[in-house]
Amino acid sequence: MSAPQESTTPTSTKKLSVRIACECGYFTQTKVLPGETTARTLPCEHCGAELTLSGLEAETPAIDGSGGIWSCAVCGHPELFTRRDLPQKIGVSVVIIAAILAPWTNYLSLVAAALIDCALYFLMPSVATCYVCLSEHRGYGPAPTHPRYDPEIADRVRFGDKAVMGVPMREGGTANAPEPHH
Repeated sequence: MSAPQESTTPTSTKKLSVRIACECGYFTQTKVLPGETTARTLPCEHCGAELTLSGLEAETPAIDGSGGIWSCAVCGHPELFTRRDLPQKIGVSVVIIAAILAPWTNYLSLVAAALIDCALYFLMPSVATCYVCLSEHRGYGPAPTHPRYDPEIADRVRFGDKAVMGVPMREGGTANAPEPHH
Protein backbone atom coordinates (compact mmCIF):
# COMPACT_ATOMS: atom_id res chain seq x y z
CA MET A 1 0.00 0.00 0.00
CA SER A 2 1.42 3.39 -0.86
CA ALA A 3 1.22 6.64 1.04
CA PRO A 4 -1.55 9.11 0.23
CA GLN A 5 -0.92 12.15 -1.92
CA GLU A 6 0.55 15.23 -0.29
CA SER A 7 -1.96 17.45 1.47
CA THR A 8 -1.33 21.02 2.55
CA THR A 9 -4.31 21.32 4.90
CA PRO A 10 -4.57 18.92 7.82
CA THR A 11 -7.87 17.05 8.16
CA SER A 12 -7.25 16.38 11.84
CA THR A 13 -6.29 18.92 14.51
CA LYS A 14 -4.88 16.28 16.90
CA LYS A 15 -1.18 16.95 17.32
CA LEU A 16 1.34 14.13 17.22
CA SER A 17 4.28 14.13 19.60
CA VAL A 18 7.74 13.62 18.14
CA ARG A 19 10.67 13.00 20.47
CA ILE A 20 13.90 13.73 18.60
CA ALA A 21 17.13 12.00 19.57
CA CYS A 22 20.13 14.36 19.58
CA GLU A 23 23.76 13.34 19.16
CA CYS A 24 24.42 14.49 22.75
CA GLY A 25 22.25 11.61 24.00
CA TYR A 26 19.26 13.67 25.10
CA PHE A 27 15.80 13.97 23.56
CA THR A 28 13.84 17.07 22.55
CA GLN A 29 10.08 16.87 22.17
CA THR A 30 7.86 18.80 19.75
CA LYS A 31 4.33 18.61 18.35
CA VAL A 32 3.43 18.03 14.68
CA LEU A 33 0.06 18.54 13.02
CA PRO A 34 -1.28 15.77 10.76
CA GLY A 35 -0.59 16.66 7.13
CA GLU A 36 2.16 19.15 8.03
CA THR A 37 4.60 19.32 5.10
CA THR A 38 7.05 22.07 6.06
CA ALA A 39 10.38 21.14 7.64
CA ARG A 40 11.35 23.05 10.74
CA THR A 41 14.38 23.41 12.93
CA LEU A 42 14.45 23.53 16.72
CA PRO A 43 17.26 23.60 19.27
CA CYS A 44 18.18 20.63 21.45
CA GLU A 45 16.94 21.32 24.98
CA HIS A 46 20.26 20.08 26.42
CA CYS A 47 23.14 21.14 24.14
CA GLY A 48 21.47 23.70 21.82
CA ALA A 49 22.32 21.83 18.59
CA GLU A 50 19.94 22.35 15.68
CA LEU A 51 17.49 19.49 15.16
CA THR A 52 15.52 19.38 11.91
CA LEU A 53 12.25 17.68 11.10
CA SER A 54 13.22 17.18 7.45
CA GLY A 55 11.02 14.10 7.00
CA LEU A 56 7.95 16.33 6.92
CA GLU A 57 8.76 17.70 3.47
CA ALA A 58 9.91 14.43 1.91
CA GLU A 59 8.56 13.31 -1.47
CA THR A 60 6.04 11.13 0.34
CA PRO A 61 4.69 12.95 3.44
CA ALA A 62 5.82 11.38 6.71
CA ILE A 63 2.46 12.02 8.35
CA ASP A 64 -0.77 12.06 6.36
CA GLY A 65 -3.81 14.25 6.98
CA SER A 66 -5.48 11.71 9.26
CA GLY A 67 -2.41 11.34 11.50
CA GLY A 68 -1.13 8.09 9.98
CA ILE A 69 2.65 7.82 10.07
CA TRP A 70 4.30 6.57 6.86
CA SER A 71 7.93 7.42 7.64
CA CYS A 72 10.04 9.18 10.26
CA ALA A 73 9.11 12.86 10.65
CA VAL A 74 12.72 13.65 11.54
CA CYS A 75 14.87 11.87 8.95
CA GLY A 76 12.23 10.62 6.49
CA HIS A 77 13.38 6.98 6.67
CA PRO A 78 10.47 4.57 6.02
CA GLU A 79 11.62 1.86 8.46
CA LEU A 80 9.83 2.19 11.81
CA PHE A 81 9.02 -0.26 14.59
CA THR A 82 6.41 -0.12 17.34
CA ARG A 83 6.54 -0.97 21.01
CA ARG A 84 4.38 -0.23 24.04
CA ASP A 85 5.08 3.09 25.73
CA LEU A 86 5.68 1.75 29.23
CA PRO A 87 8.60 3.33 31.11
CA GLN A 88 11.02 0.55 32.05
CA LYS A 89 11.40 1.92 35.57
CA ILE A 90 7.73 1.17 36.28
CA GLY A 91 7.93 -2.41 35.01
CA VAL A 92 11.14 -3.14 36.89
CA SER A 93 9.76 -1.54 40.08
CA VAL A 94 6.65 -3.75 39.99
CA VAL A 95 8.80 -6.89 39.62
CA ILE A 96 11.27 -5.87 42.36
CA ILE A 97 8.50 -5.05 44.84
CA ALA A 98 6.76 -8.34 44.05
CA ALA A 99 10.01 -10.27 44.51
CA ILE A 100 10.70 -8.60 47.87
CA LEU A 101 7.17 -9.37 49.10
CA ALA A 102 7.15 -12.93 47.69
CA PRO A 103 8.19 -14.84 50.86
CA TRP A 104 5.51 -13.09 52.95
CA THR A 105 2.73 -13.53 50.37
CA ASN A 106 3.39 -17.20 49.56
CA TYR A 107 4.72 -15.95 46.21
CA LEU A 108 1.30 -14.67 45.17
CA SER A 109 2.84 -11.21 44.76
CA LEU A 110 4.66 -12.58 41.69
CA VAL A 111 1.32 -13.61 40.19
CA ALA A 112 -0.03 -10.14 40.96
CA ALA A 113 3.02 -8.57 39.32
CA ALA A 114 2.45 -10.66 36.18
CA LEU A 115 -1.21 -9.57 36.07
CA ILE A 116 -0.25 -5.90 36.57
CA ASP A 117 2.39 -6.18 33.85
CA CYS A 118 -0.12 -7.78 31.45
CA ALA A 119 -2.71 -5.09 32.18
CA LEU A 120 -0.18 -2.31 31.67
CA TYR A 121 0.88 -3.84 28.35
CA PHE A 122 -2.65 -3.70 26.97
CA LEU A 123 -3.50 -0.30 28.47
CA MET A 124 -0.39 1.61 27.36
CA PRO A 125 -0.36 3.29 23.94
CA SER A 126 2.14 2.38 21.23
CA VAL A 127 5.14 4.43 20.19
CA ALA A 128 6.70 4.21 16.71
CA THR A 129 10.50 4.47 16.69
CA CYS A 130 12.76 5.09 13.70
CA TYR A 131 15.47 2.46 13.13
CA VAL A 132 17.89 5.12 11.80
CA CYS A 133 17.66 8.17 14.09
CA LEU A 134 15.79 6.56 17.05
CA SER A 135 13.22 9.37 17.14
CA GLU A 136 9.92 8.40 18.77
CA HIS A 137 6.44 9.23 17.42
CA ARG A 138 3.41 9.22 19.73
CA GLY A 139 -0.29 9.88 19.15
CA TYR A 140 -0.34 8.77 15.52
CA GLY A 141 -3.40 7.39 13.72
CA PRO A 142 -4.34 3.70 13.54
CA ALA A 143 -3.33 3.27 9.88
CA PRO A 144 -0.84 2.39 8.60
CA THR A 145 0.50 -0.06 11.15
CA HIS A 146 4.18 -0.84 11.70
CA PRO A 147 5.51 -4.18 12.99
CA ARG A 148 7.42 -4.66 16.23
CA TYR A 149 11.23 -4.48 16.37
CA ASP A 150 12.98 -6.66 13.79
CA PRO A 151 16.70 -7.32 14.39
CA GLU A 152 17.25 -8.06 10.68
CA ILE A 153 16.12 -4.56 9.70
CA ALA A 154 18.18 -3.04 12.51
CA ASP A 155 21.29 -4.87 11.23
CA ARG A 156 20.63 -3.71 7.66
CA VAL A 157 20.26 -0.11 8.82
CA ARG A 158 23.30 -0.25 11.12
CA PHE A 159 25.73 -2.22 8.93
CA GLY A 160 24.43 -1.58 5.39
CA ASP A 161 26.06 -3.78 2.74
CA LYS A 162 28.09 -5.62 5.39
CA ALA A 163 24.86 -7.18 6.73
CA VAL A 164 24.66 -9.96 4.17
CA MET A 165 22.38 -12.19 6.21
CA GLY A 166 18.64 -11.75 6.33
CA VAL A 167 16.06 -10.32 4.00
CA PRO A 168 16.45 -7.11 2.00
CA MET A 169 14.72 -3.90 3.05
CA ARG A 170 11.03 -3.73 2.26
CA GLU A 171 9.95 -1.60 -0.67
CA GLY A 172 8.18 1.42 0.85
CA GLY A 173 9.32 0.73 4.44
CA THR A 174 7.43 -0.91 7.27
CA ALA A 175 4.03 0.74 6.73
CA ASN A 176 1.43 -2.07 6.88
CA ALA A 177 4.21 -4.70 6.84
CA PRO A 178 3.65 -8.07 8.53
CA GLU A 179 5.11 -8.87 11.92
CA PRO A 180 8.64 -10.38 11.88
CA HIS A 181 8.97 -14.15 12.28
CA HIS A 182 11.08 -14.93 15.36
